[in-house]
Amino acid sequence: MVNIAFSRTTDVKIPSRGTTDSAGIDFYVPNNVSPLVIPPQKSVLIPTGIRVNIEKGWAMVAFNRGGIAVKKNLMVGACVVDSDFQGEVFIHLNNVGKQEEVLVAGEKMIQFLVLPVPEVNMYEILNVKDLYTSTSERGEGCQGSTNHK
Repeated sequence: MVNIAFSRTTDVKIPSRGTTDSAGIDFYVPNNVSPLVIPPQKSVLIPTGIRVNIEKGWAMVAFNRGGIAVKKNLMVGACVVDSDFQGEVFIHLNNVGKQEEVLVAGEKMIQFLVLPVPEVNMYEILNVKDLYTSTSERGEGCQGSTNHK
């Protein structure tokens, strides 16, 4: 189990899971916010009124909520909250649709998953021919290359 302490900096619902088996933790539009109008093809940065203290070795990663993404065409932009971040969490949403969308106070807007962050040691191999010890089935195939068999 991962413990995440939080504080509310404004009047906002407590982040919560929709059900006990939900993977995501829902974050809400603060209650003291006027309806947020998001024009088509524009993005907004929304303060959540929540600050978090995440254990080292973990991060919160924002994902689209089905209803917001499908019904309102609002997609997550910047999405990682690192364990060493100590400020208010903001939500970056992009309206990829053709009409303005509105978020209202108390509405669920995003879900965060808490994911492990292993220590990583990046090191350079000077000769790219030495980077791989064998050739994979995919090889250098790019986007969509595994569907062309």
